Amino acid sequence: MKRWNFSLTMVGLATGLLLNLSQLPQVHADDQHERACSNKTLNGSFGTYRTGSTSTGPLAALGILFFDGNGNVSGSQNISRNGIFTFDAPISGPYEVAADCTARFLMDNGVEVARVVIVDGGKGFYEFSETAGNAVYGVGKKIHPDDD
Repeated sequence: MKRWNFSLTMVGLATGLLLNLSQLPQVHADDQHERACSNKTLNGSFGTYRTGSTSTGPLAALGILFFDGNGNVSGSQNISRNGIFTFDAPISGPYEVAADCTARFLMDNGVEVARVVIVDGGKGFYEFSETAGNAVYGVGKKIHPDDD
């Protein structure tokens, strides 16, 4: 009967394990930067809806936004605030997109009005308004997602 050398066996097992691990997909801490977002990520026409409650009652809104890819948005929305309707209310202002695909919608004076998460590689977003007395969330979806 042959006697096995314990050290040699352990080296063999360790080598085999290392070779198998080297074939696994590599994950890096900076993978998020391979798909980093910027103002260019929000670009084109988006259909939007928002709903929630405000200090004056329930809110529902439907609109269209045009992002220029350079940090400017314009558009319009139809709004019902506590049953009072406003049609074609204009929207315009700057936006800022962070590398982690979060964004902020701002008023022209720089006051933040909403936090945003960009999804589907810029084909959609989720929004949460921050105006005092409001609890409003919204969704935007790119109208022509193939026009990238």
